Amino acid sequence: MDQYNRCLLQVPVFQELTEDRLIAISDLIEPRHYHADESIYDETDVIETLGVIHRGSVKLRKINEDGKERILSILYPGDYFGEASLLISKESQYDIVALEKSAICTIELDAFRTIMKRDETMMLSMMDSLIQRIASRDDLVIAESLVPAKDRVLKALAHYTTPDGLVQLPLTKKDLASSLGITPETMSRAINILVRECILEKKENELYFKT
Repeated sequence: MDQYNRCLLQVPVFQELTEDRLIAISDLIEPRHYHADESIYDETDVIETLGVIHRGSVKLRKINEDGKERILSILYPGDYFGEASLLISKESQYDIVALEKSAICTIELDAFRTIMKRDETMMLSMMDSLIQRIASRDDLVIAESLVPAKDRVLKALAHYTTPDGLVQLPLTKKDLASSLGITPETMSRAINILVRECILEKKENELYFKT
């Protein structure tokens, strides 16, 4: 297990591969580091890498005709992007931007495809995994929508907490709520519940996790 990068195990399409194949793919992993607000991919860019978030967070966004940003989703450590391009490179349907200083494990897809061409069993395994991933996507969306808003808010706030417990968001609460699939009002109610449960504490205009 220690012979290959553990980032691979965070990606569903790799989880069913044998250890020797994981070792081969691990040689393709290249760590990349991004500053806050640094672009990883712009909309319509051809995605050429699979990216697994190791540290930090990444936002998927679209800019409307008025120049306003709409955050579609936020990716945290263990999340990933570019899996749909593993077999055939595709254009990104949104901007992919680092929300904060972030480290991402990347795999160049051209090199990865070269390995797959040499191993028909691996190719078939990857295709099967991708088909299952696509087929289960709707189920995953439904499952995530059933997670209580309070739990989704708690997870997001915990990610942006400093060692002394201060919550420092790199985006507005409105945008965070949108990325979680809830309204700002629902997010405010969730925060109030967490305060009443003594998980969070409000000090003036700041939030702290109670220790």
